[in-house]
Amino acid sequence: MRKGGGKDEAAMTVREEALPSVDGDELEPRFRAVTGGGERRGIRLEGIYWDGLGRMSEAGGISIGDLVSNMAAEMPETGNLTSLLRVLSFKWALSRLDAIEDLASLTNLNAVLQASPTPAVVLTQERGIKLFNDAFLKMLRHRLPLIDDIQQTARTLRLSIDTQIQEVLSVLSVNRGKTLNTGFKIGLGSQSLTGQINLALAPTHEALMLIGYLSAY
Repeated sequence: MRKGGGKDEAAMTVREEALPSVDGDELEPRFRAVTGGGERRGIRLEGIYWDGLGRMSEAGGISIGDLVSNMAAEMPETGNLTSLLRVLSFKWALSRLDAIEDLASLTNLNAVLQASPTPAVVLTQERGIKLFNDAFLKMLRHRLPLIDDIQQTARTLRLSIDTQIQEVLSVLSVNRGKTLNTGFKIGLGSQSLTGQINLALAPTHEALMLIGYLSAY
């Protein structure tokens, strides 16, 4: 058996899971006739590019025909209109993705956390505390006074909740826009702290995590 085979297989599985499936008919160009700028054009594009042009036209408040007409007017004489539309559709999608990823970054999530006056944390699927706010530190200082380095402790301690995290993630993934309230416990040596925590899916693209606001502690 080749050494590292298990690792290679695991890496391949991760890559396969990260890639979307593509059906054969999605690779077939679709013909559409569009009218814009007083001219009618027949264009063949794969469906995903038509979808991209549709979203672009909707965002811009113009018809696909007018969008195509505007692009054709700016195209060099030696250019290929279908190639231009493919590139345009993909560039627009990437720009939207960049904007969303920036908004849903851990940096921005931390800003949301710090803006809350309520003790709040971001929990990973492994039940580790990824982020916490100043209100959480103040709560720990008040309720667990025997801790010397409160900030370092906050980075390493684990906060247990009464509901399994995978169950919470599953419920909230199905019920988008909802929250789940459950009990929590923080234990450190002879000191402990219990209360209620209100959980929601953390608004970040980087990993599936939970944002939790502590209450009744």
